[in-house]
Formats: sequence, C-alpha cells, structure tokens
Amino acid sequence: MTWTDLKKAYGFNKPYDFNLAVPALLNIGFLGLFIIMVAWGLVARGHFTFNSERFYFYVYVFAGIVLATLAIGKRWLYWPLLIFFLLEFSLGVWGKGLTPADAGTEFDHRSNYHPLLQTTLAPNFRTDNGQLTLTHNSLGMRDTGAPIPPLKTDGLIFVFGGSTTYDIWVGQGHTWVERLNAKLGPPYQLFNFGAPGYSTAENLIQTAFYGDINGVYPSCAVYYIGWNDIRNANLANLDRAYANFHLLSQVGNARVRPAMNVVTVSPLLKLLVKQASYFLDTVPYPNPKRDANAQENGNETLRTIFQRNVATITAINKSRNVKTIVVGQMLNREMLNGGKGHKRSHGWLPFVEDGDVWALQSDFNDMLKKNSSELGYAYIDAGIDKFDPSDFVDSGHFNANGSEKFASSIAEGVRRACPSS
Repeated sequence: MTWTDLKKAYGFNKPYDFNLAVPALLNIGFLGLFIIMVAWGLVARGHFTFNSERFYFYVYVFAGIVLATLAIGKRWLYWPLLIFFLLEFSLGVWGKGLTPADAGTEFDHRSNYHPLLQTTLAPNFRTDNGQLTLTHNSLGMRDTGAPIPPLKTDGLIFVFGGSTTYDIWVGQGHTWVERLNAKLGPPYQLFNFGAPGYSTAENLIQTAFYGDINGVYPSCAVYYIGWNDIRNANLANLDRAYANFHLLSQVGNARVRPAMNVVTVSPLLKLLVKQASYFLDTVPYPNPKRDANAQENGNETLRTIFQRNVATITAINKSRNVKTIVVGQMLNREMLNGGKGHKRSHGWLPFVEDGDVWALQSDFNDMLKKNSSELGYAYIDAGIDKFDPSDFVDSGHFNANGSEKFASSIAEGVRRACPSS
C-alpha cells in the first residue's frame, strides 16, 4: 500500500472524508498520545518498568487502539473495538484492585498461599525496580544475609512482625533488622520472620508451628507488634483468631487469591473472573461490619485477644527456653493526626479513623509494658518522641533513615534482654 492509498483509506485525500479522518485523528493524535503520556508520567515517578504489569498493560491498550485505527473503514468493527479498549484503559487506570496500574511496578510473586497462615513469603524471591531491591532467602524470609547452616542457639534471634518488620519500603541491606544485626555484632545472628500484614494471630501461629530453623530454636525472639491488630478495631462479631476478616483479607492483600492472578493484562476479564470467584472461590471474601458499641467499650474484645496472643506466644517460647522480647510499635503521629478535625479512614483499617490510630497503638504499648513482668517477657520502648515524619514513608512504615534510627533505639535494650555467652 502506497502513502497515497493510506491517506485515501483514512479520508485524508481531497475531498476529505471526515467520517474516516476524524476517528483516525482521534485515535492516533489523542488516544495514542494520552496513553504514552500517562505511561511516561509513571516512568518519571519510577512507577513503570519493563517486564512489568503496567508495561504490558499499556502495550496491550496501545495495540488495541492501533487495531481499532486499522478497522476505521469497517464501522461495525471499529466502534466496538474502540469502546472496548477505552473501557479497558479506564478500568486499568482507575479500577481499584483490577489493574496493573494499581498492582505495583512488577510482576510481584513475593507471597504464596498457605492454608493456615493464608500467606507466606516465597523463597528466593527477588525484585528490583531500579530504586528498591528486595530479596528473600531460601527459607522464605526477608533476607538478612545471615548464613543458614549451621546455626547455634547462642546469639540467634528471630524477629517477628508485619510489613514494618519486613520493612517493605526499605531496600536490601538497610532494613532495621539488618541494621540491628550489625549494631549487635558477633555472635548475634538475626533472621527476619516479618511478613506484610501479619498480626499477633499469624505471629502466634509462626511461633507455635514454625518457630525454628532446621530444628534449631533461637535464644531470643523479638516481636514488633500492634498496628495490624488494630485492623480489627470496631469490628462486629470479632473472631478470636481474626479469622472472619483479617485472615480472609490477607489472601487478597498478598495477591494469592487464584482468581485475581488469572489475567494481569485485561482489567475487564479480571473483573469478570473476580465476580465469578465470589461464587466459586473456596476461600470466602471478607465482609466486615462495624460494631457500633466497640469504640464506646474501648474495644475490650480486641484488647483481650491482643493480650492473650502475646501471653500465649511468651508461654510457648518459655517452654523452649526462648526469651521473648516485645517492642511497641512506632507510628507517624503527625500524619495520622493530620491536623485539627482530621477524621479520615482507609481500607487497611476500615473502621478506624486516622486520628484514633495512635491512641489505640499507644494503649497497646502501655498494656505491653504493664504486663511484661507478670507474663515474663522483656518490653522495649523505642521512644515515640525520637521519631518524626521524616522517618516514615507513610503513617507507619520506616524509610531507610527511620530504620536506622529505630535499630539504634532498641539495640541496647535487645542486648540487655538477650545477652550472649
């Protein structure tokens, strides 16, 4: 096909055929440019990499617009194609939970489904988006560089918690567990059992059934806890193991629900699969409801569960001659408070307003400190007044500077509570 034939096919030869030329200009000049600009904006912010879900999504939509452009002469085909790919683009950019644009920068298979914990970290996982490198060791833990065999109990410390222990926004070599290991020095050897989303319910299961490495238990176990338990605040009919909301939601949070991993390029197909999964998936979807009286009663059920979990963890460790060390969670108070009258809440803590989060965490920390002597664990207060917004990425996750400060704040306390021989 010559250039003249091409112009004629799209209505650009005189006399102009605007029924062809206008859709062609719309497709190429606006839609194509718009998609490229959106993708380029993600690149500029470091949120777009090759071999990523976002990359293939934009390739898919751009190819669809090109296909629609080629079909301009056949209106019965052109308009359905155009509408379909516009819908795909809209869902892909704005459809919460459906889309590569919402799902992270890379194909992220850091977690596997687990029938008891719901999710566990995938062994030997590695991701590097040019700004942040995360790796897991062969045991399915955030890698601390500690060699696995052979292990000696003296100086061996296991660290448990959620994403703030995993240090989800801190690159390899700079997590607070790694920094703490460096500050303690030999013969201390730390392993990071933290996993995104884990609460004391998962930490209890880990301690009871997965609290060793190749049959070797540590001399001490450190627990950095609280924030993820607060997810269950103000929840109606709260299950004692968080099984009716938190654990169910973890399957979706960690993206191990099979229905949500069937298709990564087409948001519309993913939506259809997701809707079907409500009826076909063997793992139910959570349906949390607010308890209107929970806040007035001080969330006593949640407080009881939290205290019981910590007591049980301590008792299990004690039976194995493992010293339990609990560290109260630090949060970004300024961001959570957000100024006078701040009442925002979000999906991670569905029934807790941001302005109430630190009060709940502070109450947990006070309980942990008060109960430490009676239950037989060591409590370390990292000192909330040492931390400010510059130490956090968001309302609770450290950046590299915050991780360094946190490790420095607790290092001496850990050394005192867990002396090596």
